[in-house]
Amino acid sequence: MTNETESNLLQISSILLEGRFRLGFWVGVVILVGFAGAGLGSTEWLFGEAEAASLYSSTEVCQAFEQVNDSAFGLGPGADGKYSSEEGFEVTVFNNQLYVGMEADNSFGARIWRSRAGISAPSSQADWEEVAADPDGYPFGVTQLAQVDHIDSLAEFNGYLYASTANGGTNTLGARVFRSSTGNPGTWEDAVSQLGPGFGDVNNQNFKDMQVFQGWLCGGTQNWLKGAQVWCTNDGTTWLQKNVSGFGKQYYDSSNLKIWSGYVFDGALYFGVQNVGASYSDATDDVAKLFRTSDLGGSPKWTEVYSGDPGSFRVDILGELDSALYISASSDDGIIVLRNPPGGSDSWVPVNSPGMGASSQNSGTLVDGAEIHENVLYLGVSNKTSGLELWRTTGASQDGAGPVDWQLVSGNGLGDANNVHSQLIAFNDYLYTWTSNYASGQQVLRSGCSLENIGESTPTPTSVSTSDPTPETTATPAPSEIPGGPTPTPTGAPTGSPSATPTETPQPTVYCPSDASYCQEPNAGFVNNAIFLPLAIKAMP
Repeated sequence: MTNETESNLLQISSILLEGRFRLGFWVGVVILVGFAGAGLGSTEWLFGEAEAASLYSSTEVCQAFEQVNDSAFGLGPGADGKYSSEEGFEVTVFNNQLYVGMEADNSFGARIWRSRAGISAPSSQADWEEVAADPDGYPFGVTQLAQVDHIDSLAEFNGYLYASTANGGTNTLGARVFRSSTGNPGTWEDAVSQLGPGFGDVNNQNFKDMQVFQGWLCGGTQNWLKGAQVWCTNDGTTWLQKNVSGFGKQYYDSSNLKIWSGYVFDGALYFGVQNVGASYSDATDDVAKLFRTSDLGGSPKWTEVYSGDPGSFRVDILGELDSALYISASSDDGIIVLRNPPGGSDSWVPVNSPGMGASSQNSGTLVDGAEIHENVLYLGVSNKTSGLELWRTTGASQDGAGPVDWQLVSGNGLGDANNVHSQLIAFNDYLYTWTSNYASGQQVLRSGCSLENIGESTPTPTSVSTSDPTPETTATPAPSEIPGGPTPTPTGAPTGSPSATPTETPQPTVYCPSDASYCQEPNAGFVNNAIFLPLAIKAMP
């Protein structure tokens, strides 16, 4: 089963553009580029043997991470007998219970597990319960499992817990959004029933990283035809598109194809975006971009405030620490971390050495891959060679300028090198990681961490090439309905799924701004009448 998310995006995509195919093999939350074989010991060239040994010690920083669930919550590998495409997606706390979303193979679909009521610190499988499946085993009662392949986002809004799901593989069936006032099984309702799957456009295959801003709940989509879309609701069921698709100026811009992360910072709503770069035929030149708006009223104006180098892939927003916003992107040498200095400047300063100064295989992070805990930024760094690494910083600059006091909390997959990706969340004074493990299934790990000894090992980052664009503002035309949307491609239940009669997906409606040309006009710079054929859209988060 392929998978898209916020994780190691093992993404195979093929687009037919004027008879040319683009085969993009995207691995990781960002593109992994060469440098195979670089291991943890590679830090010695930067810090020396003694410093490297200290840097990779976790005993002084956090308690040993303890697994507090059965791997894959005991569901097993599914019909294909493998865990190779099963990931952990999304973490949140709702009504003082810890929730984790997952992909549980084609034979199960999306799943949500939560800590049982009254359990302040889950310690075993007995402390968890599954809440998304109906009595027949279908997620949210949807029998077309390819439409609800995995959980894409979890968020609380006006007393409800919202959960979005993403399509699996090549399917364009439209993302779904459900909500519940309790999170209990059997209480979930369709939150986008007025528009239908994908907010009326089945090419909106997912809906990521929902954020609450100015009384609206907003998230972002992937759309290969028109570009990423921002959809918001202020009552929980009525949704409005709040950008020109792909953050275009007047017409859609399909080059900004996917929103990955969102965040509210300093009175503005930010979304991290993946841009296809200069050429659709080259998957290695994708560009990380960041957009923001300060007002969702009427037709919001979106400003591009960061654009990375070719190969930077996408922006993951890490969080706010000491009035600075931290983001990450990719590079040939591994993950790069930047921050926006306090004061509202749109300059972005690199604060780490690429790959955390350790390995180019330290490729990136996930949506929800960072957490602010006790005024410290923790960062889960994906590594498919030697296992994920957990780093942290207080944000204190080593030289008064860019580099900060990064410290390795734990490497080697936090005790299991097959843990290659992680999402982080603090819950009742513990730090939890929700990992993807392709050998034995997803794991929930828990540790107690303190500020003791932080800053003892402080690598000095090397310079990172960055781009600081001149902010460019675009206005969003008011949307209007245009009938005649595409019909979803029917997908039968996969082998091993519960035997039940599939439900028919409602016919969607395409929503566009009042200027109807918005729906047909190609982005400037791309050839008219180009044909886009997504053959494999998602793989890993």
